[in-house]
Amino acid sequence: MFERYTEKARRIIFFARYEAAQTGGHIIETEHLLLGILREEKRLFEGANIDEMAEELRRAVHVESAPKVDGGVDLPLSESAKRILISSVREAEQLHHAHTCPEHILLALMREPAFPAILLEKHGIQRHRIIHTLRQDITIDVRSKSMDLVRELEHAFAPMAARLTPEIEPAVFYAVRMDT
Repeated sequence: MFERYTEKARRIIFFARYEAAQTGGHIIETEHLLLGILREEKRLFEGANIDEMAEELRRAVHVESAPKVDGGVDLPLSESAKRILISSVREAEQLHHAHTCPEHILLALMREPAFPAILLEKHGIQRHRIIHTLRQDITIDVRSKSMDLVRELEHAFAPMAARLTPEIEPAVFYAVRMDT
């Protein structure tokens, strides 16, 4: 199920499981997913009080007098948490992204009419800002990979370019001289 999720998105689910175990839950709820995102992706909540949000979420899911569950136990996802994870894949597809990131999970949480969406709205977290952040991150990643490729090509073609003279290939030599 999680093959299209990035490593960070998988970590969100891992932390959601941990949070569920810590609050005495026997199932991973949508609140636990948001707790996982709060823990792993603080940059998405600029200007919000993350500690206050986390405390509100933990109070909402805390099971009175329930002992903490062993963190190694594989807790199942609630139906709403499954719905969120499926929706997060759709969010990625709608934005034409090949992989599902934590931001996509957050966007899916914002669409679901439940406590996490209400809490996010209360703390001023807006959908369009998350999408903007996601697009910026992808643009930076693409630029970085493009520059790496350019450096590799320059390195690969450097010996050949060093042998070029105006007599052998005048057009290429002129273009190379214009770039420097």
